[in-house]
Amino acid sequence: MEALIAIGLAAIMLAVFTSVLTTTVFLKRAQYSVQASNFIQEELDSLRAIPYNELLVRTNGNLLGLSLTRGPWQVKTDAAASPPSGSKVFAMETAQAGILTETGLAALPGNYMKDGNIIAKVRVLSSSPSGWGAGIAFRYIDAENHYRYRITSGGVALDQVRQGVTTTLWSQSVSHSTNTWYTLEADLTGNQIVLKKNGSTLVTYTDSGQVYLYRGINALMATGSARVYFDDVSKVENAVTDVWNFDAEADGAVPVDWQRYGVTDLPNGAATLTIANYLGDASIKQATMNVSWIDAGITRSASGTTLITK
Repeated sequence: MEALIAIGLAAIMLAVFTSVLTTTVFLKRAQYSVQASNFIQEELDSLRAIPYNELLVRTNGNLLGLSLTRGPWQVKTDAAASPPSGSKVFAMETAQAGILTETGLAALPGNYMKDGNIIAKVRVLSSSPSGWGAGIAFRYIDAENHYRYRITSGGVALDQVRQGVTTTLWSQSVSHSTNTWYTLEADLTGNQIVLKKNGSTLVTYTDSGQVYLYRGINALMATGSARVYFDDVSKVENAVTDVWNFDAEADGAVPVDWQRYGVTDLPNGAATLTIANYLGDASIKQATMNVSWIDAGITRSASGTTLITK
């Protein structure tokens, strides 16, 4: 009798465990589907805020209008114990697949900014490959439209990325070393951009009139598969100053206000955007976003479509 009771209890426990496991898997699968649907809706809504003439025809191309963090960013205790202040840094030690050489992006907290000041201290790790770059991005609308202020091993430059084409607006030849901290600063007022490095002004550049790029988010950026540490990040907008030194954060954490979830947070998540003239009519665009991810070894997908009139 005791043996039968034991077998019965074991069977019940196994059934409960199986039920819980099945429910957990189902809920996780449902969560991924909801996340994908939310990302699709966010992208389709963002497209409506873009000037119509910026909706360039593309097939399975980059997303537009979204500025999502890309990369496994996390707070880390610096083994060298020599950041500019404290021992914690915001690190990205694994590069992402490149979009116009951008291989990592961490969006600063806050919404779109027009005028203001951004400062960040950056150190490129010696494990970075040749061709590395690192710095700050501003007036960032999406991967195809923004400005980037970057250092490389052989120089410093201000780039404008416009409709997917990168143009270097200003550059200077100068050597930069890995495992060395550099302070980069961009001061933005209207069409005037002032760049500083280690407190010294490098250039005051006047943009000739890209009105579409006068407003966007700020971000930390890696290019060319750079492995990077950032520290003492600050932003000044409308006389309000925000500072992040990450010292109070736990190793492996992402500060709550820095968390921006996107498609890449899905397991093996990826997304593409297709824009076409609807039925050949150039005054109506049909935009379709496709999202894919891998769940339990199976590739799953979701899509959404909208029409946008001129």
